[in-house]
Amino acid sequence: MPDAPLENLYLRTSSESQARADKVLPNVGSEDASHILGDWKPDSEPKDYDRDEYLPEPAVEWGIDVEFPANKSIDAKRLASQFGETFREKFGSCSLYGRDSQSGFWTFLVSADGPEEVTGLKIAYDYNQTWKPDFRPAFESEYEARLSAVAELAVEYIGDCNTTPSKSPAEAAKHAKTLTGLSEKYDRTAAIHLVAEKGKHFEGRDIWDVMQCLGLQWGDMDCFHWVNEGGAGDDYFFSVETSTPPGYFLPEQIAAGQLQTGDLIFICSVPRTCQPVEVIRRMDKAVRYCQRRLGGSVHYTLGESELLMPVLLENVEQIASDLAELGFEPGTGPALRMF
Repeated sequence: MPDAPLENLYLRTSSESQARADKVLPNVGSEDASHILGDWKPDSEPKDYDRDEYLPEPAVEWGIDVEFPANKSIDAKRLASQFGETFREKFGSCSLYGRDSQSGFWTFLVSADGPEEVTGLKIAYDYNQTWKPDFRPAFESEYEARLSAVAELAVEYIGDCNTTPSKSPAEAAKHAKTLTGLSEKYDRTAAIHLVAEKGKHFEGRDIWDVMQCLGLQWGDMDCFHWVNEGGAGDDYFFSVETSTPPGYFLPEQIAAGQLQTGDLIFICSVPRTCQPVEVIRRMDKAVRYCQRRLGGSVHYTLGESELLMPVLLENVEQIASDLAELGFEPGTGPALRMF
């Protein structure tokens, strides 16, 4: 039915989504404003999608290293079975890593293309799990119990092993406690709101055009994104959504003239973004471009607090500095794991 543009929508791959948008809307803006954001990448190590080794992350995981006897190799699946449901119910959920007997590289003990036999083992426990509101950091006695249990299993199923923790149980419990509340304190979202004038709104087709002009990509969650092309940090430098229901931008609605919003919200996760101050500066330039094209007023927030732009940048810079001092520099592996 022509009056029901949202009928028959379903989950699609990124390429399918882009093809779907291309069918109903232009994929090139009315002008090229991509210079506003520029061809910028953070001054940090890029993501390594093709790395050879996978190991526990010391900033967020307590590890137990099990050193096998010389020339000893163990079937990976058989070894993993010793750390199954019963073990995890008693000592907590853990991640397992093995050193591939063929390549010599560390990787996940069990995975689709994992090793058949391993010559070393590492067990890792999260110090904290910020995604679980009822999570409690382990006590020293619990770390001691984990270490003893792993040592006993190692002797029984592997042989005469050296079992070494990354931190002593006392140090691990202390470190876990320091991470408690870290998410509540530092997991902040910086946002720049472009709000339509009272009694007015932004038309869907105009929104689509300015986003195309800036070089933003429509896709994930039906929102617009400044894509991080292989740089360090999160997949997107920032995203654009709206508080007007449904909160996102469906091409079919825009093409049918059925989408008008009261605002555009440009958002950026401070801990998950490399060089968040620079990203927010560029995000502000993008918002100012949209304001020139669409009108409206600009407002800055950090979490629930509305701030002036200089104060926002000052606060973000302080958060980034604090996190770096704690070992969670924004956009790095530890920060992405923690937040």
